[in-house]
Amino acid sequence: MSTAAAPTTRVESVLQRAELELWRDNIDGALDLLARAHTLAPDHRYAARAEEIRSWLRHLESRGAYAAAYEEYYRRSKGRLDLKRLERDVRILLGRKTRKTVRRVVEYPEYQWLEREIIERRPARVLDAGCGEGRIALCLGHRCPSIRVTAVEVSATNVGIARRLNRFRNVAFQHGLVEDVVGAMAPGSFDLGYSFAVLEHVPDVETTVGALLRTLRPGGRFCFAVPMNELMATGPVPAFQPLAGVAGHVRVFTEVGLRERFGRLPGFSLTKLPGRWRSGRYPATIVPLEYGAFFVAVSAP
Repeated sequence: MSTAAAPTTRVESVLQRAELELWRDNIDGALDLLARAHTLAPDHRYAARAEEIRSWLRHLESRGAYAAAYEEYYRRSKGRLDLKRLERDVRILLGRKTRKTVRRVVEYPEYQWLEREIIERRPARVLDAGCGEGRIALCLGHRCPSIRVTAVEVSATNVGIARRLNRFRNVAFQHGLVEDVVGAMAPGSFDLGYSFAVLEHVPDVETTVGALLRTLRPGGRFCFAVPMNELMATGPVPAFQPLAGVAGHVRVFTEVGLRERFGRLPGFSLTKLPGRWRSGRYPATIVPLEYGAFFVAVSAP
């Protein structure tokens, strides 16, 4: 027997399914659901929701728009002149934030898997593609002083923070789109590259990964971590709305999809890293089935 709060029509049921996919970051899946439903039984609500979803993706239309969207986001969240920033800047100046960052990052499961790869492969030149504030690069710089880390980041705000945090001569930060920066480098410039929490954002996964693999020497290792979001609805799901109308995560990754896309590359490995469920991040009617991250490693042909 249906409850009073449950969807009462086919249209409402489809819209609810689409909302769950949006909470999973599966934008293509939500759009496909709406398009198929509209083809079978046209309804203005399908078209209206699809149009709204597509409006969240305008930053993917050009490299300039993509870079501007992320710089705006980080400048708004981290660049404001307020007491919190002043406190952060003092901790950076005293070196406290760098030390705390290293202590925290070494506990990250994805960092621990990366360090295993580094210990096994012994790379001399390492690329961090999409470094944010540089947490992983700084930790590597501290714990692996024999390697040189080049870290690339699209947001000038983040690069500024990373450079002020940096206390290690073997770590350098560059500002720009990953594809542009590594595209200007000679093939084989690095022995190992990694990219954490990046591929769910980029306009095209194949373009980004292709650029990164070309910058590795033959047999060089590429490691990446992406979200694992297998979720289930236990009741009515509220409409998803991205911050500032811009979809940060533009795709979902699944184990099957990752194996299909990357499994043929040499040395493929995939590890599931369970994460801590943050209930406040999702509506109360969404629960996790598998939640955390996938850690994937492959070798350059």
